[in-house]
Amino acid sequence: MRKKKQKSVQVLQSGIVDQFAPVVLNFAQNHITFGEQVGQVLVILNYPPKVHAAWLSRMSNMPGVVCSVHIVPTDPARLIENINRSIGELTGILERGGNALTVSRAEQSIKDAQDLLRKIDQEQQQVFNVVVCLLVLANDMEVLERRVRQVQAALAAAGMRGRNLMFLQEQGLLAAGPWCHCPEEVSRMAKRNMPSETVAAGFPFTASGINDGSGIIIGKDAEGGLVLIDIWKRGGDRTNSNWLILAKPGAGKSFTVKMMILRELAQGRKVIVIDPDREYKLMCHELGGMWINCGGGEAKINPLQVRETGNIKDEDNQENDTVVQSALAVHLQTVRTFFALYMRDLTDLEKTALEETLVEVYREFDITWDTIPREVKLWPTMADLYARVRERAEKEPGVYGRLAVLLKRPAEGADVGLWAGQTSVSADSDFVVLDVYNLQQANDEVRRAQYFNVLTWAWSKIAEDRTEQVILAVDEAWLLADPQTPQALQFLRETSKRIRKYEGALWVISQNVVDFLDPAVARHGQALLDNPCYKLLLAQGEKDLQALAGLMNLSEAEIELLATAKRGEGLMVAGSQRIRVKIEAAPYEMQYLTGGGR
Repeated sequence: MRKKKQKSVQVLQSGIVDQFAPVVLNFAQNHITFGEQVGQVLVILNYPPKVHAAWLSRMSNMPGVVCSVHIVPTDPARLIENINRSIGELTGILERGGNALTVSRAEQSIKDAQDLLRKIDQEQQQVFNVVVCLLVLANDMEVLERRVRQVQAALAAAGMRGRNLMFLQEQGLLAAGPWCHCPEEVSRMAKRNMPSETVAAGFPFTASGINDGSGIIIGKDAEGGLVLIDIWKRGGDRTNSNWLILAKPGAGKSFTVKMMILRELAQGRKVIVIDPDREYKLMCHELGGMWINCGGGEAKINPLQVRETGNIKDEDNQENDTVVQSALAVHLQTVRTFFALYMRDLTDLEKTALEETLVEVYREFDITWDTIPREVKLWPTMADLYARVRERAEKEPGVYGRLAVLLKRPAEGADVGLWAGQTSVSADSDFVVLDVYNLQQANDEVRRAQYFNVLTWAWSKIAEDRTEQVILAVDEAWLLADPQTPQALQFLRETSKRIRKYEGALWVISQNVVDFLDPAVARHGQALLDNPCYKLLLAQGEKDLQALAGLMNLSEAEIELLATAKRGEGLMVAGSQRIRVKIEAAPYEMQYLTGGGR
């Protein structure tokens, strides 16, 4: 019975080994074959006199690279004796003279040795023997050779040199593997004395995860730990609560945003969403929120209604308690942008005539520069503006005649359902969805003008109470990236800067990064991408990934992640921390998240 049991255990152990061991393990002179994979082991031989923080980070995070660091304490007394002997030998070289290169290298070596002695003697730093091995893996030799060249180029750029362990690949695999063993042949070739501060700075583990202790769960990091973010905790390198969420279609962008909104609502926040694709309608109804169809019909936002702007504290001049501007003057700037989006080919003369007429219409309604918006009961509409322009056109048919033709559409024509009337929407709910889906078939001018109109109205609701934590989620924000009218994107950029002063958060959600970087709008677009302290990048298209790589200084590993990420996987940035994240929702949340598309 005992023999049968031992035989069963041996069979079980053999089966486990078969599951984990590669089918083929073959060592060539300069590479290793692991079943269907190939690999090559390199060691770092030369190091620069000074290294920067996380000096191993770039190499260890490159695609297909496994980094193994062996650290062994040295005998201080013996080390000091060896350093003194080396200094004596180098001093002899200097005394003998020689070519300039030899002298220069000897001088630098003496300086490095003296610095190391000072760290040991005066700073009481421990010195270690360090061996760094890099195992590069790939599916075929062509890819392996390319990756090895990339690793060697990265080492060279950092002032280091990598060497292939020719005829020592088996020993190299032992050194690179998770066995805490470095063969003597590898150690003799690659070991280097380093003080403890250099060793500590070399570790590539710059961010293992994010856990703020409160807030909402975004998902899991690469090690399976929870990613817990509290965007309302500000300090250090997190100065605002804004999010930038970018992904190509089908990457899980809308699903992720809805999950985050659901969890922020559960924390007691108020959320206003501008929804061009009707992604949030079902979720809004399920949660008992307020869904408003802003694409025409009964729900109207009058673009001529002057809105509350709030008082912004002047941070540059603390002696001034507040800076107060005329509400009408501020709103006229908004109206200029609205008409520039709606009627893009207006001449400067026509713009001036339109604004003069608009001021006259406001005056007819007893609205002046000193008027307080909340005290006004009735506002002028497009119909009132059109009537006054027509009156002027009878006397001056040139400029005003053309304005009358253009204003007939919003006053009496095809666009009357959008703007001809008083504002009839409110934000009396913790969850408000401003739906502009019905504008998909409209021309670009109408879509962009109404999107901007809805955005400015939503901002005015946030500005009414600067103590309430409100999230403004702007979906498909690329619609405002109009090279001919950069003022719309400028407004969004200013909103991203100002909203933190109202305890709010702006979430910019988009799929077309390159639209924000068009030279005509890049001044505002790039600032809009840079400003948020929190960024979530899911799978990206090729052009957008190229733009993001330069904009956010993405590493090779991050670029490969975003190029190959599955739905719900990506890169999350919180201040200076970057981690890989996988979005996960709880089963009970799915009924709220899957109805509007993913």
